Formats: sequence, structure tokens, C-alpha cells
Amino acid sequence: MQTIKINDQTVLVDIVAELEAFDWYNARWTDAKLIAASPFRPDTHPSFFVHLEGEYAGVWVDSGAADSALEKGNFVSLLANLRGWSYNATADWLLDKYGFPDVEKLRLQPAVNYVDKPSNVVLLSDMTTPETSTYLESRGITADIQYRYGVGGDADKAIMPWRTKDGLPANVKYRRVDRKDFWYEGSATPIDQLVFGLDVVYREKPPTVAITEAEIDAMSWCAIEENVVGVALGGSSVSDAQLELLLRMPVDEIILGADNDKYGAKLNQMLKLALGGHFRLRFADYREAKDANNFLNVN
Repeated sequence: MQTIKINDQTVLVDIVAELEAFDWYNARWTDAKLIAASPFRPDTHPSFFVHLEGEYAGVWVDSGAADSALEKGNFVSLLANLRGWSYNATADWLLDKYGFPDVEKLRLQPAVNYVDKPSNVVLLSDMTTPETSTYLESRGITADIQYRYGVGGDADKAIMPWRTKDGLPANVKYRRVDRKDFWYEGSATPIDQLVFGLDVVYREKPPTVAITEAEIDAMSWCAIEENVVGVALGGSSVSDAQLELLLRMPVDEIILGADNDKYGAKLNQMLKLALGGHFRLRFADYREAKDANNFLNVN
């Protein structure tokens, strides 16, 4: 555990454990640093490092970055970029996990306000639907399912746009096909302001929606169960903006389908508390599988 500052609060954070949740290419771990290929761009040689201890614990540098926003920063900014969340949402998540309880957050909150607010969504005007991805097909995501979600890819990567409920592209996740590296569009809407697959829900109006963590898991539900559309949050937490989008969905039933681990169980419980009373709820049963896509491919 290392001491870092988050929003003027000094917090003990398990930096190594948080970083070990991601896959690192050409990684070399020492007591003082993680040195690896950049997680934010194609990179075959280690040109990225994170300080793991001392005065600069959590500080990271990508020496080959072309985008100044992805060149260096503190630990909060690193996790925000890795998870595709906003800086503030990531800071709140870390404080919830490692900091002292915020008494104000424990007070009863008023009912969700459904009045439309000014949008901070940044749209990607030049986004076109990608070709069918053979990599996604190998994961059980058929060409038909890819077409429904407007995803695809090429020989190097899967391309999975995140859209507004009206189908307008607001960010894109790129995932390499030869390893688990992924990245998002830099100057786009933060992922924690969107729900992947929400446009499919509004277009197809299924009776049941499965909420998952990752895009491939969301799409897997279309093959797991008839008349179910999957959506994804992009990680093992849910933001206030995402909750509001979920609460507005025109569906009757929700399957709580986060990953089959302790973080997924925690997310499912959070969603149960937030969505119970608004929808019929049931928990996904992945048996021994780790997530929806793993369940699809072993059954």
C-alpha cells in the first residue's frame, strides 16, 4: 500500500493490486516501477512506466505518446484512462474503496430526476460502421450480432463503438486481437457517461436486458438467451450518469450479469439496490464460467 493524494485527501492505495487487474505487454515489475509497453497505443517496446512506491507513487510516463493527454499523469488519471472513465468518477471510486466514508453519501437521496439535462456528450462525426470481425466471431459474436451492435474490426483489432440511445457514436473501444490491450478515443465522451448497447435496446425494445461489464459479454447475451439484449458499463462500477440511463430503459426485466468474481458480485448488488422496484430482476447463473462470453463458449 502506498500513500497518494486524491482530491486533497491522503489515502493508502494498493497500487500494485489495481495495476495487476490489467494485462500488460512486455511487462517488467520491480519494487520501484512497472515498466511495460504503452497501454494507450500500439507499442512493441517498453516505453511506459509507473512509479510503485515513494514520493512519486502512482505517477506514470509514456515517453512515446503522441497525445499530450496520454503522456504522463498521476494514478487517478492512469486508472481513468485505462478504464475509460472520467477523472472525477475514478477519484470517487478510489475514495469509496480506500478512503474514509463520506457522510453526505450516506444520507437518503431524493428520487431520481428524470428531467432532461444539458448534454455533455461529444459525438464522433466521422465514424463509420466497421467490417465484420473474424476475431469477434471466434469469440461467439456472430456477424448478425455484430451488425445489430454496429461493431466489427480488422486484422489487428476489434472496433466497438459506444453510442447514445439514438445511435450516435460517442466513443470507440479498440481491442487488439493478439493480446488484451485496449484503448479508447481520446477526445470523446467518457465511457462512464454512456452505456454500451443502449441504442440496441431502444431500437429493438426487448423485454429483457442483461447488464454486464464488458462489450463482448453484453453481445454474448444475444446468443445465450432469446429475446435478451446485453448492455455494458465498461468496468466493475456504475456511475450516476449510467444509472440514470439504465433507469430510463423501456424494458420489463433486467438480468444482473456482471463478472463471476467478487467485484462483479459487488456490482450486481449495487445494481440490485438501485434498480429494484423499477424492474423485475434476476441474477445471471454463469456456473463455473468467469463471465457471459466464457459461459457462451463453454456451453
